Amino acid sequence: MKSKFLTLDWKDFSRGLLIAFLTAVLTGVINILDAGAVFTWVTMKPVLIAGVSAALSYLLKCLATNSQDQMFKREPVLT
Repeated sequence: MKSKFLTLDWKDFSRGLLIAFLTAVLTGVINILDAGAVFTWVTMKPVLIAGVSAALSYLLKCLATNSQDQMFKREPVLT
């Protein structure tokens, strides 16, 4: 991770989208198998919620870490 504290770069954003996609796919497969392979709003709504939640969690984690992957710490001062 190279982005600075409280910033995001394209790599963070693309990883967040990848996590959202994978979470949605896995949640969708589980829900669809449980529901008997029915594609309705009732079965797809939790899939969308899980995907968006995973993406937002990852992006918030990226915002809260510095370039050395330390949570809630400012960038180290280089001397």
